[in-house]
Amino acid sequence: MKQPSRRGIAVLTVVFTALAVLIGLVALASSWSWTGGGKPRNAGALPEPFASLQFSGEQRQSLRHAEDVLTRRCMRARGMDFHVVAKAELPPEPPNPYGLLEGGDVARHGYGLHDSRVPADNRPADRERDALFGTAAYEKTIPLEDGGEIAVRTDGCFYKAQTELYGKEWTALLYSEETLSAKVIARVQGDPRVTAAQRKWAACMDRAGYPVTTLAKVWPDANRRMEQTGANRTAGRAAFDALLTQARRDVDCQKQARVEPAIRAAQDDAEGSVARGHEQGLSKLATLRATALATAARTP
Repeated sequence: MKQPSRRGIAVLTVVFTALAVLIGLVALASSWSWTGGGKPRNAGALPEPFASLQFSGEQRQSLRHAEDVLTRRCMRARGMDFHVVAKAELPPEPPNPYGLLEGGDVARHGYGLHDSRVPADNRPADRERDALFGTAAYEKTIPLEDGGEIAVRTDGCFYKAQTELYGKEWTALLYSEETLSAKVIARVQGDPRVTAAQRKWAACMDRAGYPVTTLAKVWPDANRRMEQTGANRTAGRAAFDALLTQARRDVDCQKQARVEPAIRAAQDDAEGSVARGHEQGLSKLATLRATALATAARTP
């Protein structure tokens, strides 16, 4: 699932949480050839790299469900089972890559964190882990467009389900797009328009009693504060409430400093430059994602 992004874990019948790859995926463009630009997936959506290719929350849930169903079929063929995660069990939306917040979401969820914990002993047995994630004997490397490579274990049910849903080129194209996204984010964060707006935002937060430096550090810090509460539900609730208050102030300061318009303008410039020469890969990614959505729609 942004470095090759972050990925979570789904639940087996033995109550084990497995990889959740659909955080931050790039998705369907309005046409099958990449031309850059375009509108975000939702009106009023916050800026993020290649926004016209992003999955909506509903599409992400559909794809995750289809992936779980395909993984379960594979696991059952091997004499094991796999729990298909219900929508209510899915993780929250990933944080905006720039640290931007949307007022309506913040009013309900703050920084999108929660204080529940998965028990440490809910892990798969070796046989189940090998069936799901594959074995070293079937490991192969896939070269990436900009150099480097990634290793995949092709005998795992998780890999087989992804390949069936997205196609064999999916993994390399996704990682290449994530590399492009990381370049866009780095350029945006260093843009003078953004750094100036960020200084105003930081001053606003400091006046409210929140000494911060950069937008990018706020969510990791909030996540660390939640993790420090461990299994203490009372402490977790208190930390969440404190962060909720902070997040509401954060939204106000971002608006006062006009952070979002600065980031949007900087991203428009950066994205066009970064995407140049990569149009074919982005177009192919859009086609694979469109096919995946159609496959997911047919998956019971």
